[in-house]
Amino acid sequence: MQLRAARLQVVGFGPAALGIPIAADRAGLLDDLMREGCVFIDRRARGEWRSLDYDIRSNSVAGDFLEGLSPDGRLRTVLRSPEARALQEAPDQPVALRVAARFLARTAREIADYTVRFDGAHTHFSTVVDHLRRDADGLFHSRDARGRTLALSRSAVIAVGARPRAGAAPRTVTSEAVLRRECDARCEAAAAAGVTIDVLGGSHSAFSTVGLLLREWGHLLRPGQIRVHTRSEVLVYRPQARAAGGTPGPGSALATAAPGTRPLHRFAGLRGESEALYRAVRCGAEPRVRLLRHPEEAGPAASPLTIAATGYRARRLPVLDARGEPLFPPGEAAVDDEGRVLDGRGRPVPGLFGIGLGHCSPAGPEGGGGDYPMAAVNIFHGRTADRITAQL
Repeated sequence: MQLRAARLQVVGFGPAALGIPIAADRAGLLDDLMREGCVFIDRRARGEWRSLDYDIRSNSVAGDFLEGLSPDGRLRTVLRSPEARALQEAPDQPVALRVAARFLARTAREIADYTVRFDGAHTHFSTVVDHLRRDADGLFHSRDARGRTLALSRSAVIAVGARPRAGAAPRTVTSEAVLRRECDARCEAAAAAGVTIDVLGGSHSAFSTVGLLLREWGHLLRPGQIRVHTRSEVLVYRPQARAAGGTPGPGSALATAAPGTRPLHRFAGLRGESEALYRAVRCGAEPRVRLLRHPEEAGPAASPLTIAATGYRARRLPVLDARGEPLFPPGEAAVDDEGRVLDGRGRPVPGLFGIGLGHCSPAGPEGGGGDYPMAAVNIFHGRTADRITAQL
């Protein structure tokens, strides 16, 4: 059976990938995109959507998760769902991420169900894309490990997400595993035994992890039992005025680091509970936690429990040209300020876009470019998604 060339295929169906149909709906173009052909491909089974399912509060307010959706669009029913109402109860306050996760899962189900109304649209679950290939005619073929073409399209968006950096120390677990409550028995045993627990990193994830340890097993912890290792200054979020006008979700707040100020991505830096915990550690009000600026001061190599909160590494999705040669080196695919994926010479690949964790602009977070690796949902559903859909 010969495949029909869709207008677009999106590899991945996580929070960032949802930004494409959300932005198209906001622009009144969702039906047009679906009629011309829009295919989503995701490695997870339907119903296994666990993105952001962490037992902590968000580092942004509940309303940030809602503001990308148009109240007048085709996806407006999501805003009337019980999951949306849970966010609407306190839109100006941080929210439990598991509440936000349920809302995003509801949005994903709504989009997947919407695709079935159109002949050229579809969502493939439990399907692993081994690589993309851009043929001489400019069409993108997504192929599995056996070389079979899964979808054919004129444009493609890479939204395959990222995985936590595990760290090199022995007996290391990731902060993601801790925050998903997959390591409770191990954390409790370490706390009860009085052994050192090392947390690597000074990010929101790191201090959220420490906060969870204190909340659940703080009565077992002795002074200095948790050590937080950072390689540089810990950044503290400082909101500035948001951009006037523009589309929902982009924002323009900055974070600052003392001493002095440094322009950063809107969502960089500690805020809320993580900031409060950091300040308590700094002033000695939280004696169970030590902050070590220089890792060599007390290395975690021999620690019975090391928790890596050192960011994410992009999932690899090779993109080949018509001759089967890689269009860019292995590793993270860089994008420009328009969300276009750059080849090995820094030139945009026609029709190829990237969104989400692992896609960063050459300008970086300070240049106000594309998605920085620690960007947030309302960037994926706002500015970046708008710029990509405008080019489609």
